[in-house]
Amino acid sequence: MNQISTEILALSGEPALLARRFRVFFANAAARQLLGDDCEGKSLEDLLGPALCETQSPSFLLDQTVRGHRCSLRVNHIGDCQLIFLRRCGSAPLLLNDALLCSMRSALMNFGVSAELLRARAEERGDSLLLKDLRSVTHCYYRMLRVLANASLVLSVTDGSAPFAPDEMDMVRFLSGLLDTVRMLCPGTDFSLSHGEIHPIAADRQLVELMVLNLISNCIVHAKGCTRVRLSLMETRENLILSVDDDGCGISPEQLGTVFDRYCHGFDTGSLCAGAGLGLTVARSVAQLHKGTLLLESRQDRGTTVRVSLSRRLSADRLCGGQGAWESDMQGILASLADSLPDDCYTENYLD
Repeated sequence: MNQISTEILALSGEPALLARRFRVFFANAAARQLLGDDCEGKSLEDLLGPALCETQSPSFLLDQTVRGHRCSLRVNHIGDCQLIFLRRCGSAPLLLNDALLCSMRSALMNFGVSAELLRARAEERGDSLLLKDLRSVTHCYYRMLRVLANASLVLSVTDGSAPFAPDEMDMVRFLSGLLDTVRMLCPGTDFSLSHGEIHPIAADRQLVELMVLNLISNCIVHAKGCTRVRLSLMETRENLILSVDDDGCGISPEQLGTVFDRYCHGFDTGSLCAGAGLGLTVARSVAQLHKGTLLLESRQDRGTTVRVSLSRRLSADRLCGGQGAWESDMQGILASLADSLPDDCYTENYLD
């Protein structure tokens, strides 16, 4: 069987490895070009990092930096062997640049101001029909805010200019407060948080919030049939690990290999309401800034688990005894969840 597998992998242009007991015994030509001609015989931990070896799932997708290249690793266990495909993640397209985002930001600001003025006038006149129409307009505005925020982060991480200001976080307290707001906005989904003893960690609160909300939005929008979303925290000596688990439809094997590479996805008009598809790319970018990784495990018709690790080796710019005063901005939450919320959430009840 191993002989057949190596013969097949040798014909593949995609970097591929076969390992037994987490040590490489075969690497095709593309893998040797990426990892070095001497990669055979080396341990997977030395070549690809410890996260791969610590995961017991029979198949999963892992985001990892390999020899300076951001890659997605598709891992399958076959008997006592590991079959690993490596794929370099595509960067942002050339059309996505600062000038374009600045132009979008300016137009969107004017759009938002105009919508707010119309809403004030409609309230003065008691025009309920116009107020109802403006909910949809305002909702579209917040959906575009989400696209702009996500695209800006992806671009800034790509070019190395991303703002990053870690301070000391009590992650349990932070996520508990965030989920209270999410439950209010999404009463049809059961949200829960489980954890043991979790010590404070140095992390960028704004980026962590953006990451978590993107992962929650992905569950609601893309995991058809999803009724519950479970967040869990655990810690190791090196990392804090956040898992987001849903009970939805899972990801098809055809799509699983490129979920970290937004610009390889297909597009059809049926997906117009499902967002720009940058949620996992944003989560991966936030993990990258925190010297961590993102691992995805999906089971067809049984749900998806995304596990993000944040390094404990970062130093905090500010120390606050784990009792950080960061309070989520409702407008920021409405933007981050815009693809998964109804128009009724974009009224004066939440916006004022």
